Amino acid sequence: MYIANSTGGLMLQTMLYLANQSSRAVNTLYDFPPAPKSDLNEVKCYGVYGCFPLNGPWTTNTRQINVHPQKPSEIQPHFTLYTSRSFDYPLFIDLNDPESVRSMGINPEGKIFVIAHGYLERGDIPWMIELGKTLMLSEPEAGASVILIDWGGGSIPPYVQAVANIRLVGNIAAHVIHMIYEELEMPNLDKVHFIGHSLGAHMGGYCGYHLQRDFGLKLARITGMDPAAPLFSETDPIVRLDLTDANYVDVIHTDANPLMKGGLGIYKSIGHMDFFPNGGFDNPGCGQGIHQYINNKEKSFFVNMQEFLGCNHIRSYQYFTESVRSKCPFVGVTCDSFESLKAGKCSKCDSNGLHCLRMGLHSYEDYTKLINEEKIAENSTLTAYLMTGDKKPFCRVHYKITVKISNSDESTLHGGEIGTLSIRLHSQRKRYTDKIKFSEEPRYFEPGLEYTSMVPGRDLNNPHYAAVYWEYQTNLLNPLTWRILSSPRIYLDYIIIESMEKDLHMKLCPRRNAPVLSGSENILDSKYCEE
Repeated sequence: MYIANSTGGLMLQTMLYLANQSSRAVNTLYDFPPAPKSDLNEVKCYGVYGCFPLNGPWTTNTRQINVHPQKPSEIQPHFTLYTSRSFDYPLFIDLNDPESVRSMGINPEGKIFVIAHGYLERGDIPWMIELGKTLMLSEPEAGASVILIDWGGGSIPPYVQAVANIRLVGNIAAHVIHMIYEELEMPNLDKVHFIGHSLGAHMGGYCGYHLQRDFGLKLARITGMDPAAPLFSETDPIVRLDLTDANYVDVIHTDANPLMKGGLGIYKSIGHMDFFPNGGFDNPGCGQGIHQYINNKEKSFFVNMQEFLGCNHIRSYQYFTESVRSKCPFVGVTCDSFESLKAGKCSKCDSNGLHCLRMGLHSYEDYTKLINEEKIAENSTLTAYLMTGDKKPFCRVHYKITVKISNSDESTLHGGEIGTLSIRLHSQRKRYTDKIKFSEEPRYFEPGLEYTSMVPGRDLNNPHYAAVYWEYQTNLLNPLTWRILSSPRIYLDYIIIESMEKDLHMKLCPRRNAPVLSGSENILDSKYCEE
């Protein structure tokens, strides 16, 4: 099968999913035939939802799908409505009973969030409930409504069939939204926000497309959380989510490795605003070994394995959920590349053509602000990069750290050193950050030279001084790295710390040009620069 050859991670997730189901569900594996190949000229129609061709952009050399959507009665999509912050009283929207919508408690003047899951999932999966509650709590009391799309009957293997099914479910979702629009006499869809993960992201694209084509309506916003790559990369925009599907389309890419490397998320910028946290893949906290998942007794083995295999893929909805109410801004900058960001070349917002925007729920506010201030044109496409932490809360601020190695006689005589430099910021209120590593890997520091790096760290109000730590890199096989008669050390002239998010510029120096010793805490302060 095409997908099995594309990514082993997706195949393993499918196997785990099947193994974790009840005996009845596992038996359906044998009752469920492989997705049949159909005649490319055959068109299947499903009543009011229209017809679904396979020719043209739907089947190409890179997209050998050849499968029609299953019948609605086979997929059995459910649209669960919540209008209470407690999420205790769900209601089910029935397309066959339009008038019932009027008594369901939807506030036509409030925001309506529509959330869709991806492959191998159902509408009661915990992350959807958590995101729905978080969004509801972010809005004024009784102001927002949340609709969870459950298409679990069509998200099961084979993957190619699930890919075909979202074409129909996206169309049905458009009919549901149109029914709400009509029954509640809404003026437009300016407060309807579709949020989808993986295949659910592309479903949002289909929903937006059908609303425009069939009803002359346009969604306010679609958020794609790591839109699926297999069978969607390098395809026509009509096949996948793209920026024409809503007035504003923002995308969070977290598993954008090429397919041959196991990436599950699309790597191409496809929205008005595309965020690539940590470069779009290899997020901190992922890929650290399977032991931490096996030893987690709070979840089943199969759930732990699914999270292990899809760690980068699920980071997208974890980041978005955290962004809703976090005091930390999740700021991304429109740098030319992630490497340039790490090198400290993109540290100033609104300078040299750089723009800073918050990733997640609040990105639209920042995007429209740039338009209103005439810094960008309407419908501009932007790509932004940012860094995160390795565990919840994931949000970090960005510190540009410049290190100047002293060229004093003592430093020059000592020579260059290889090691890892870490910094901990302290405030006058006895608060401090975690250790902020200047670089993940040891690097060589040469006397007289200056080094710059952008690094993520916890936010700290009004930092006053810094504690600096030097970890020496020794090699038993290389006598030149041995330090027998004296402690390993590095001589700093100064360090400069700036923040991309805040107005921060600190120049800190060691007291009386003292060396930074390995294995000890070394205090640098601005007042020492005047000595």
